[in-house]
Amino acid sequence: MLRSILAVLAGILVMGITVAAVQWLGHSIFPPPARVDPTDHDAMIALIASMPVMALAFVLLAYAFGTFLGAYTAATISVAHKRGVAVIIGVLMLALAALNFSVIAHPMWMVVLGVLIPLPFALLAWKLAKA
Repeated sequence: MLRSILAVLAGILVMGITVAAVQWLGHSIFPPPARVDPTDHDAMIALIASMPVMALAFVLLAYAFGTFLGAYTAATISVAHKRGVAVIIGVLMLALAALNFSVIAHPMWMVVLGVLIPLPFALLAWKLAKA
């Protein structure tokens, strides 16, 4: 049980670092047009509306890679609950994506893909980790 808890914590850490790294890469390739105050809701909506599709796709790429690597890490560390810890990572990413989309308006295609991505990538990670 303790090993599974540690596996989830390690998976969350890896997921967070991966999401941050991929989003940093996306911002490096597609820098925001201007310095925007992240606490200004209207400015964030305008920023997202003005971003190119590929810049928005990097967010989804971050969710996919973050979920996969976090779930793979958790499933690799866990002995008895490989699928369970991987699914926990996927559900957590799904919840975080839904929270992000509920706070700041995003294009509908991004919302749909953003909530569909985490669980399949978590299950893929579990399958590869148990192989």
